[in-house]
Parts: sequence; structure tokens; C-alpha cells
Amino acid sequence: MKVIIAAGGTGGHINPGIAIANMLKEHGHQVIFVGTERGMENDLVPKAGYPLVHIHSQGLERGMSLKNIGTMVTLCKGISECKRLIKEEKPDLLIGTGGYVTAPLMIAGVSKKVPTMIHESNALPGKTTIWLSSKVDTVALGFEAAMKKLPKAKHAVYTGNPTKMKPHDNKENMKKKLGLDEKSLVLVFGGSQGAKKINEVMVEMINHNDLKSCNLIYATGPKHYEEIMSKIKNIPENVKIEKYIYNMDEVMAASDLLVCRSGALTTSEIGIVGVPAILIPFPYAAENHQFFNAKTLEDVGGAVIIEEKDLSKEKLASMINDLIANKSNLKQMGENARKIGNTKAIEKIQYEVDKLTKLC
Repeated sequence: MKVIIAAGGTGGHINPGIAIANMLKEHGHQVIFVGTERGMENDLVPKAGYPLVHIHSQGLERGMSLKNIGTMVTLCKGISECKRLIKEEKPDLLIGTGGYVTAPLMIAGVSKKVPTMIHESNALPGKTTIWLSSKVDTVALGFEAAMKKLPKAKHAVYTGNPTKMKPHDNKENMKKKLGLDEKSLVLVFGGSQGAKKINEVMVEMINHNDLKSCNLIYATGPKHYEEIMSKIKNIPENVKIEKYIYNMDEVMAASDLLVCRSGALTTSEIGIVGVPAILIPFPYAAENHQFFNAKTLEDVGGAVIIEEKDLSKEKLASMINDLIANKSNLKQMGENARKIGNTKAIEKIQYEVDKLTKLC
């Protein structure tokens, strides 16, 4: 079987596509990716070992804009390119994992009567997903809360978000493996690219040594590391600053509290690991979808939200110190977070793929 996957822009769209591709590859199927020349797909997809075909696509701006006329022209060009690719490759299935690069492939697939599936990772589906949900054969959802946002979908099913993260039951053993003592561990990160406002607050907190009672691992994001290190006067012994955390599964499993954005994959991984979190949604995400991701955890008691407009050194330091001082509350928050954890996402997606291609 041959499958074409459209995945582009950010890691939140691309990594689920790669996880699905790996599942398909394990079952002996061939996978081709489509993306644009601009996004992270140009780094992540080739590193994962898959061919990447470039097409034309770009996102619509909010409201009325002359630029959207050019966007529609670009979309039409991308649809034509996808139709040509479908004719050449003769795929058995087309999958889109979000972002504007999904639209041309799905529209082309519907017109060519090739089975189509979208995986929507966010709790609040994007405009592209909402628009295409009544046209594509299946929409697989990363969050159950997204179901009610797609009333016109042909077939929407909650699968969860595919991720490499696994539940870990022994936090103390993981701390020992990482060379940490028994003190509470707070992990702070802003995503693969970092987060400007979070970084500004963390610099202040570290310079004032506001987190004396815990260990702190803080990932700045590769682009911001040098700038941040130049602003920090002295690094306390309990603080470790990294550009990027490559063993995130181990560090998250050892953590007693996270401070981070609320991208779809991060939010799903918090549920799988069962770790409490202070979530600071990125306020400029499309349709404010990170806030809705965060709400899925807050609503079950697994996290608290600080909106970026309310974020300050004093507020964040006070919240961290208050939370880690109450270990029984932290434990309960972790158990609550597990309520949204879904470790069977890739198996559920595989089942939907098999139904579409009549393999089961």
C-alpha cells in the first residue's frame, strides 16, 4: 500500500505525521510526504527517512485581506500539484495532519476519489479541519472535546495524539538515573523554539534565586540559549539550563511539576505521563487553540493556567513554590492528568486506516 501524508509548518503538525508514517512503514507500506519549502518539515521529514515533495500552499489571514486573494491562487496551484502527484504515484490513502498544507492534498484526493483522513491534534479544530470535515472520509481527533466542534463531519472519531511518550510509575528511580537528588524537580520549557515571555520571566527568577527549595531544569530553546545565558548573573547549584532536552521522556517522567506551553502533543504527553503542570498558552496561536488544549487538563484538575498577559516573575514563582510545597496535592493533580492520557492512539489510528483501505 502507498500513502501520501501532508504535514507542514510546526512540529505539532509534523511529528504526528511521522508517528503515523512509522506505523505504516512497520506494516510494510510505502509513505511519501508533501509539504512546503518553508516549514520544519524540511528538517524533520528527511531526518525521519521519508521523501518530501514540495507543493504550493499558505495560510489565510484573519479577516478581509488582499493577501488572501493570492493565497487562493496559491491553493489552486497546490491542488493541481497534488492531483498530478496522485496520478503519478497512485496512492491508496491520503492523510493530512493539520496546517494549511493539508488542504490541497485533501481537496485533490476527494476530487480523485482516493480515501482521505485528517488527524486533528488540537482540542479546538482548525479552520481547515472544520471546512474539510464534511468532505474527507475520516477525521481522527487528538482530544475527545473536539468532537462537538465538527457536527457536519462524515466520520469523526477520538483516537488521541500519537506520541513516543510512555507512562512511568517510578519517579524516584528516574531521578536517580538522571543524577538528581530527592528534591522536587520542576521542568520548564517553551517548545522546540522556546518562548520569549517565559524566557524573560525565567531569567528574572533565576537571577533572584526564587526557587531554592527545588531542582530546576530549564530548556531555553536553541535560538535563545546564548542570549539568555548572557543575561543570567550566576546559576544556582539547583538550576540546570539546557538549549534543548533530547531525552524529554525521561526528564518529564522524573519531574514533579512542568511549566510550559500547551501545544497539542505536549498536553497529550502530560496526560500520558501523569505529571502536574502550570500551562501558559501561546496567545497568538490560531483561534487561541492552545488555551483550549490547556482547558482539557485544567478541567480535570491536572493543571493550572496562567495566561501570558498575567505572567510575571512574582506570580509564577509564588505558584511554583505553593504547588511543590503540597506533595499530596501534586500527586492528586498527576492522577487527574492521567484521565486524559491515551496510550493507544497509534493503534486506534491504524484501525481507522485499515477500515478506509479495507485491510481489516
